[in-house]
Amino acid sequence: MKSIWSIPVFVLFSLVSRAQEINFSRVQDMTVWYNQSLKTDKQDNVILNYRNVQFGGAIAYNSVSAMGNIPLLSKTAKDQPNSGYFSLSVGAASDKSNQGILSNTLGLLGISYAVPISSNETYVAVGFQGSYYQSQLNVNGNSVYFGDQFNSYGPVEGSPSADQLAAGWHYGHFNINAGLSIFNNSKTDKWYLGASVAQLNEPYTDRIKTDATKLRPGLGIQGGYRFLTQTEDEIAFYAALNWQGGAYKHFFNATYVYNLPAIPGGAVGFGLGYRYDDALVPDVELRYQKVIIALSYDVNISTISAAGINRNGVELAFRTDF
Repeated sequence: MKSIWSIPVFVLFSLVSRAQEINFSRVQDMTVWYNQSLKTDKQDNVILNYRNVQFGGAIAYNSVSAMGNIPLLSKTAKDQPNSGYFSLSVGAASDKSNQGILSNTLGLLGISYAVPISSNETYVAVGFQGSYYQSQLNVNGNSVYFGDQFNSYGPVEGSPSADQLAAGWHYGHFNINAGLSIFNNSKTDKWYLGASVAQLNEPYTDRIKTDATKLRPGLGIQGGYRFLTQTEDEIAFYAALNWQGGAYKHFFNATYVYNLPAIPGGAVGFGLGYRYDDALVPDVELRYQKVIIALSYDVNISTISAAGINRNGVELAFRTDF
């Protein structure tokens, strides 16, 4: 029986350890989350994401995020090519498991500056982020899953737990992140390459402030290339590589977007993402004017299936530019 209940415990604690990362697969929309300097255009935009993940239909969590990016420019300056600009970003994210056992929240504020280095819309940029992260684990009232009070017949329902985690453990800390990038916004070829460091301040992740609870810096590399055809179709490839201590999480995404001549501003896109050692992520997107709506589905290819656990995930993304 102990081995059975160890499965949800292991999964939940895995979520806690990974909650620093934004887990959404559309890395082309999440570049600023990973690297503040990658605000590569002069458009105001809002990006919303929702993700639902289930393990064997029993354990599930929902992730949501929202970010607004605002270049600090006048309307006239936005149309001026090869000009430097500041950008401000505000974001929030949340992970919540079923039955309220796990809850992680994140608030973010960032600023970046991009300066042109050539006459063909090539820029270098630097960005900094400050974020506050809070995690809470509360298993009160869930003794059927996490009971540690027993009698001769098994777990005692509703009995107070002697485990400090069952008393509603929670902790919050500040993160300082920084990034550098180079990117190009020419008419037909658009590309970017960036590098970032997260948790520069190495915050403690527990009230017990020992070296073992200090969060080590995370390293990231981001890249993307987008080509527009004469018919304004789009072919693109994106990647985000992330290392945190001995762990890693890498995303790759290739997309093709077909312009719909009969619908001005309309397009339909198809893509295939790959979360390294984890999942294939096919997706479809619809575009109209400056709005993008995308839906994707995780096809699990990780070794977790060898343990007899099925996992799937559904994501919904929304983006609009102003």
